[in-house]
Amino acid sequence: MSEKASYREQIVLDQVARGIEAAFHRLYEAHHQRIYSFAFFLTRSELLAEEVTQEIFIKIWTHRSELLEIRQFDAWLKTLVRNQCYTFLNRLAKERLILQEINRQESEGSNYTEEEVMYSEYNRLLQQVICQLPEQQKKVFILSRQEGMKQEEIARQMGLSINTIKSHMKAALRSIRLFLDSRAISLIIIAGKFFFDLYILF
Repeated sequence: MSEKASYREQIVLDQVARGIEAAFHRLYEAHHQRIYSFAFFLTRSELLAEEVTQEIFIKIWTHRSELLEIRQFDAWLKTLVRNQCYTFLNRLAKERLILQEINRQESEGSNYTEEEVMYSEYNRLLQQVICQLPEQQKKVFILSRQEGMKQEEIARQMGLSINTIKSHMKAALRSIRLFLDSRAISLIIIAGKFFFDLYILF
């Protein structure tokens, strides 16, 4: 970036830090595509890349006063995107491990231990919020997360566009996350020496 371009961007950042929404929109237009592309490179998921991009700009606006202290914005932004991607991927991995363990325990029909009670409680809450989703969101979520179908397959089966499927999935995940947050879920699964923080699973 040239010195002149860097100076112009610093002016925009200063304006965003002061809460000027028009400057925030300019910042979004200048960087959202690069953020999405980098997030997609790290996650290999269009849905996660879109979620990461959205979360990045929410963080920028929420913590906009901190922009006054940033002088290497591109480097700072790249680190922010990388950390957010790793957070999302970590949550997704935990979710899959937990659901696999729930399925294993249910198939074995074993007696409840303290760990199994926590697994059961998570599964109960998850099923509860899934049942409360709007019909289209619920169907997309079940086909994707529980039946393992790809977005293109879901779109063909439901007769909807890929973008509509993405929107339904994004809305479903956000509703589930808010539902768990509202109940202050903080379950800790203990398995041998491994500890999994289940506070936010999506």
